[in-house]
Amino acid sequence: MLPQTLISHGLFPTALSQPWMAVCMELLSFYHALFERSCDAINALAATLNTYYNR
Repeated sequence: MLPQTLISHGLFPTALSQPWMAVCMELLSFYHALFERSCDAINALAATLNTYYNR
């Protein structure tokens, strides 16, 4: 029940049973966009922020 409640509030639980922490799904989306462009640190961050804010 707790994992479903966390997910419905935009949080991703760190464990399915007895989650002690959760990660904001927006942060996961940002990390995914950063990972897609991780070849050059400065350009990757700029492109990631652009992609993230456009979504």
